[in-house]
Amino acid sequence: MKTVPLSIRTMGHVSDEQEMLELVGQIAGECYNSDMTPDKCVQRALNCVYRGHHSPWEHVTITLNCTVDRGVSHALVRHRHCAFQQSSTIYQKFDELTFIEDNQLPQKLGQEIENAYKEKIGMNIKPSEARDILPNCLATNLIITTNIRQWMYMIQRRCGPGDSDNMHKWADLVRKFFEQKYPRTLEAFDKWYKGHPL
Repeated sequence: MKTVPLSIRTMGHVSDEQEMLELVGQIAGECYNSDMTPDKCVQRALNCVYRGHHSPWEHVTITLNCTVDRGVSHALVRHRHCAFQQSSTIYQKFDELTFIEDNQLPQKLGQEIENAYKEKIGMNIKPSEARDILPNCLATNLIITTNIRQWMYMIQRRCGPGDSDNMHKWADLVRKFFEQKYPRTLEAFDKWYKGHPL
C-alpha cells in the first residue's frame, strides 16, 4: 500500500493567456462584425464575462490530468460538459493499491483491503469482480478536457460546503493553475460569480 498526493497537471497544448483572450474576443466579435485588433479582442473577451455572455468561452478547452480519490472522481464525472478518461479497475490488476495522502483510512485497514484484493486476484477472480472491495479513497487518474466556461463553473461549484475536503483540495489546485496561467480570466469570472453566486 502506498499513498500519493492529490494533484493536477496539464496535458496537450495550452495557449498563453494573451493568445486565449484574443481568440475568445475574435469569436465573440464574429457575432457583430467587430473590430478584430488584438486589444479590442482582449477587452471584448473580458467584457463577455462581465456581461454574462459566457458562450464564447466554450470554444477554448484545457486538458488536466488529475490524481484524485475515486470519491472525488464519482462526483466530477457528473459534469456533462466534460470529456473524461479514467484509470480502470475493471481491466487493471493492481500489484499495490495506492491511496490519496491525508485520507482518513487507517494504514492497517488499507493493508487489509490490499491483502484481500490480492487474495481474490490470486484465486483467478477477474479484476472486474475483485474490484468490488476497493474503497472510494483509492487513488485514480482522471483526465478531464473541458472548456474555460466549465472550468470556471467547476472551481466555483466544487468548493461548496456539500463537497468533501478532497474535492475542495482539487478545486483549489485547479484555481491555483488558473491563477498562474490565466490570472485575468480567473479574476473576471470571480467577479462575475461574486455578483451571481451559485
